Amino acid sequence: MFTAITPRAHYFGSLVVLLTTTNPDGSTNITPISSAWSLGDHYVLGLGTANRGYANLMRTHEVVLNLPEAALVREIEDIAMTTGMDPVPPQKSGLYRTAVDKWALSGWTPLPGAEVSPHRIAECPVQIEAVLVNAMPLEDGLDAVQVRVRRVHAREDLVTDTGHIDVRAWEPLFYTFRHYFGQGEHLGENPRAEQRLMRREGPTAAGHYAADAVPDAGGLGQSSPSSSLPNANR
Repeated sequence: MFTAITPRAHYFGSLVVLLTTTNPDGSTNITPISSAWSLGDHYVLGLGTANRGYANLMRTHEVVLNLPEAALVREIEDIAMTTGMDPVPPQKSGLYRTAVDKWALSGWTPLPGAEVSPHRIAECPVQIEAVLVNAMPLEDGLDAVQVRVRRVHAREDLVTDTGHIDVRAWEPLFYTFRHYFGQGEHLGENPRAEQRLMRREGPTAAGHYAADAVPDAGGLGQSSPSSSLPNANR
């Protein structure tokens, strides 16, 4: 049996992304979002138009997608209900407060971009520099924004000898109905997977894997492929 429902938000589970963009004064703003998906070397971002990150991206055409790991939940919540806009936009009034320096609030460390001007977040294990391709209005106050990847940075301990992300070490953070979740156990793999994870034999098998990397053309460095974190904000 099934029941028809009308959820207020369709957060069935998506990757948490921290966008960094350049403010008019040259500083870097941080925008947490929970609506981002990739295809090839493109990302589509769901963004609210009444926020500093969106305004910066439309003006400069540059952005960094910083992918946090599960351990950064507390710091994300420290900035989740803040906005770089001053005054606070009417639709956020009463919920948000203006924060000019989200770096100080979060305690994160800025790193210079290699091909774009916004800073990267050093504490995020993966940082994706990208440029604007297109923006499509979805409804009043919401846009689908297409960006193209220019460069990918990954923390060294996450990179295999073949230049791919080690899926055993990477611990992405997911957002499901305004709750945070880490990555669960490995359940299987697609034939195109860049790594082959094989369960070890013996009493210590549960949760332990041996990986055989399978090279392909999608390696890193190539242009290929809070309870309060709302979709498309700050």
